[in-house]
Amino acid sequence: MKILVIGNGFIGASIINRLENEGHELLIFSKSKKDGIQSKHIIGSIFDESEFSKALLWGPEVIIHSAWITTHGIYEGDPSNYAYSQFTADLAKSVAGTDVSHLIILGTCGEYGLRSEASTAGITNLNPINTYAQQKAQAFVSARNSLHESNTRLSWVRVFQPYGPNQDKNRLLPYLIENIRSEKQIYLRDTSSVLDWISIRDIASAISWILDHDTPDELDAGTTIGYTNVELLQHLEVKLGLTSKWVQTEVQSTPSRIVSVVGKESPLFLSGWRPDDDLDSGLKWVLGL
Repeated sequence: MKILVIGNGFIGASIINRLENEGHELLIFSKSKKDGIQSKHIIGSIFDESEFSKALLWGPEVIIHSAWITTHGIYEGDPSNYAYSQFTADLAKSVAGTDVSHLIILGTCGEYGLRSEASTAGITNLNPINTYAQQKAQAFVSARNSLHESNTRLSWVRVFQPYGPNQDKNRLLPYLIENIRSEKQIYLRDTSSVLDWISIRDIASAISWILDHDTPDELDAGTTIGYTNVELLQHLEVKLGLTSKWVQTEVQSTPSRIVSVVGKESPLFLSGWRPDDDLDSGLKWVLGL
């Protein structure tokens, strides 16, 4: 299958690796080339129409769009979210009525907003609370409208808490691992929210499954099992054979806990897909155990 993958970041690179191993013919369009990726590359900016048009001229059957701002500490409110949202909406319009049979776009669990129970794609209302999630949700609506009566299939995959090797050191999991190993003080702001952690190799597995199976246009990539940050820390302590020193940095302003977990009736699970990793096997992979 000829697949154009837009973006080769933390999640995108894992998807590329999976699809390469499955024997697909890939073209990668990204801002830079990454070691370990064997497929053909076009280096450029998605916001430069003349550069990006070269990728479309390649004639992909499938497009997987993973590019978006994810820089820790700034992505939630960064103005570039508007540009990424507009690009995504324009991409969907441009492929409607073409030979592109399938457009897969990575969304975010943040589109559901602050929840007190599990979320299920196609059932749970969207209620994004920051610019990042709002622009993702807006792009989804636009893409769905553009492809509604076309022959191009849309899969909007809302990714929950991703983790894996070589993650940004400023993210929670690498931060916890580094501080446990170095016996440094750990500061946790949120100790009650319940999060659904999914390995990037399981996200790649989900994308592969979606390529080969008939699924709805709204999907969730998660495990249906949630953990608090304290429980995550405890799992790491067991794996590393070390204890940690941690404190809660502030009293949470929200009295009830936030639940960011995939519902057991989510369409991807109903289609037959299951993650290979539980939290223990995923953490062993990250830790190289």
